[in-house]
Amino acid sequence: MSQFKYLNVALLVFSGLTMASSYAATLQPLSDQQLSETTGQALMSLSYLAPTDTTNLEARRAGGDSSVGFYKLGLEATVELNANIKKLQLGCGGSNGSGSCDLDLDNVSFGCIVGASGYCITTATTNPKQPAGLDSNNSISNQVNMKDFVLTNPYFQFAIKNPNSASTREVVGIRIGAEKAEGPLSIGSLNTFSGYFTGKANLTMQGETNVSPVRSNTWNTNAISTPSAFLGLDDATILNIGLASVKYSEITANYSTVSRNGLAVSVIGNRVTQAKIQGLDLSAVVDDIMNGTSTTSALELNTSNSCVRIIGICSGSFGANIGNALLPVLRGGISDYIKQQLATGLGTTVSGLSTYQMPYNLSNVHQIDVNSNTFGIALSGQNLQYPDYAAAVSKGWSMYLQDAFTLNISDKVSSLVSNIASSSNARDGNITLLEQPYRNCYGNMTFC
Repeated sequence: MSQFKYLNVALLVFSGLTMASSYAATLQPLSDQQLSETTGQALMSLSYLAPTDTTNLEARRAGGDSSVGFYKLGLEATVELNANIKKLQLGCGGSNGSGSCDLDLDNVSFGCIVGASGYCITTATTNPKQPAGLDSNNSISNQVNMKDFVLTNPYFQFAIKNPNSASTREVVGIRIGAEKAEGPLSIGSLNTFSGYFTGKANLTMQGETNVSPVRSNTWNTNAISTPSAFLGLDDATILNIGLASVKYSEITANYSTVSRNGLAVSVIGNRVTQAKIQGLDLSAVVDDIMNGTSTTSALELNTSNSCVRIIGICSGSFGANIGNALLPVLRGGISDYIKQQLATGLGTTVSGLSTYQMPYNLSNVHQIDVNSNTFGIALSGQNLQYPDYAAAVSKGWSMYLQDAFTLNISDKVSSLVSNIASSSNARDGNITLLEQPYRNCYGNMTFC
């Protein structure tokens, strides 16, 4: 039996040599010119960025390490990822302190289930104040296909201290990244984040009618009928000129939608729990609601449900029309009053409303549509600014996603203002809720 085995091996080797020699006989030598014109692509590539290179951001930044170089081992490929992670924790305890993690995320999903609408399906919510999402139909019949999280040209990058010295060289950082990351990412709860995470927010403050400026327990039930909503401001007298008087608790108002688009959102640092929404300019928001813009109407009293007292008596629509006629004179004072209420609720000053950065708890962020050219997860022994990073990331585990997401926040003016003026929701990072995570399980499974 063993003789047949050896014979088979011999025949196989002989056959291979015969085929190789026959093909070799047909090969033609190439000149240097022909070789220079030949192109191809390797599956893997290796590059090196020296400490002295002018594009080495770590060596050039203030407080950076001028002895660090970077080796990059890249894969020329596309990785289509669809995965669910029940608990993702990196860097718990250690040099950054006990009791927390550098990255701590619950129920992470890379990818989603797409509905017939073409959008990722949002999982169901039982909270009536939480938006339902672009496609909230979770029925099995609406689960059309899967959408992946795509990594283009993934790579490993090594940060080497003293790379030219065999005796002192040291690995001070390892990064797993991709030249492009794109696709749906959803998170049940983002508890802590370390690194650099930026995007933009589009805020739509929806216009309303028949809204009371005061709280739900301070409007005058004897003067007006039930308002549609409440701004949550303190009661005060708007106008008192003897014969005529107006109080906030005895009027309702109509106003238009105000939007702020392309607002900068940043999460930068170590074990961060809140994002900062920049560029809101709340002072200008109040002015736009009160005075209108080139495309929106100014605030007006709701003439069918406002009490303007003439000689102490509610005068119906007649008095409300008088109030509207006086509004151009009164708007400045009303704006100042609202701004003062907002400033008090946020713990700032009226002048500080223009530059106030609204905190927003990361635990409220569940859907992120990633589109970034500098995705990376790194483990660093010191603060490092990896190539193409806009800033250094801290020691420990970190994630980097620059210009990676868009938060679309849409809520009624009454809800937003009330969460600022009459509760601590806004200053605590909970001015509004966002959609539930994307579905990434077929059928009735809740997490797979």
